[in-house]
Amino acid sequence: MKIRELSKISGVSPATISRMLKDPNSVKESTRKKINDILKNKGLDKDFDMKCIKRIMLIIPDLSNTFYLDLFNGIVSIVQKNNIPFEIYLTSESIEEEEKIFSRIKGDKSLGIIWVPASAKRDKLPYNKNSNIISLVDRDLEFEDIYIKNLSDNFNASKKSADLLIEGGAKNPIIITGSLNLSNAQERKKGFLESIKNHNLDNGVNRVYYGDFNNSESGYDIIKKLVKEKIAFDSILAANQILAIGILKALKELQLSIPNDVSIITFDKLANLCSFYENNNISEVVFPAFDIGLNAAKILLEQKTFNTHKQICNYSAEFHLKGSEKKL
Repeated sequence: MKIRELSKISGVSPATISRMLKDPNSVKESTRKKINDILKNKGLDKDFDMKCIKRIMLIIPDLSNTFYLDLFNGIVSIVQKNNIPFEIYLTSESIEEEEKIFSRIKGDKSLGIIWVPASAKRDKLPYNKNSNIISLVDRDLEFEDIYIKNLSDNFNASKKSADLLIEGGAKNPIIITGSLNLSNAQERKKGFLESIKNHNLDNGVNRVYYGDFNNSESGYDIIKKLVKEKIAFDSILAANQILAIGILKALKELQLSIPNDVSIITFDKLANLCSFYENNNISEVVFPAFDIGLNAAKILLEQKTFNTHKQICNYSAEFHLKGSEKKL
């Protein structure tokens, strides 16, 4: 069906239909609905590109973490399949850089954004809610103007990880997590402490230590300090991959064996990133980052109007248990 034929059936001018095909947000929603209904009833909706999003952009702190790399690959799989232009911008954990990026793309309603926010605490969003369609990933910012969220179930993943350590023989577990500016660091702390409470280990001992999710040396320094100050621990939940690398380096230098002296579970994949322990035998808690990226891109491309409804997608963790969670 040609545009002129569609115009005759719908009563909408060819110019308006043409404009709508180029930019669905440029015409009234009632007009879009009228055209969409006609095409759908005639089985021709696939012949006309009525999607709101024509390009996708990923705004992300960096690509050093395997979660981010897998997320990136999931997005790429969708944009390649749909032949959609794709851009990526790295913010280096800077809110100021985020603000610059969003200011440059303000008002481009054909651009869908997949956004992993920087770690710092924020009082406002770096964009206006009417500027672009945003799909938030990994960090749950409690702002009403975020309509699409892709979130990992950090609380239950952390709780189960602590359960595994304790049920594996740990009597004195600790968690090393990131800044509480981050929702995932907070949720992992809360899940850990819920397990501690359920196992009657909440006896006044400090079991929570704070490092930097982007700096492996912070994990290293915490372990060295705990041992130097003779603070007892026999198991560790490392709340992300970067921290785990520093933790494992310190344990190696201190000649503390895994799991004989210290049992451990880490969030994120360590494969090929850590040379401190042979056989890659560290148990991991892994979220399906590839699927999260794929789904985030897919949801954006499915939008047919700028006025999207609130959508929250939650993802459960996979546990790759390799023996480091059980004391011998």
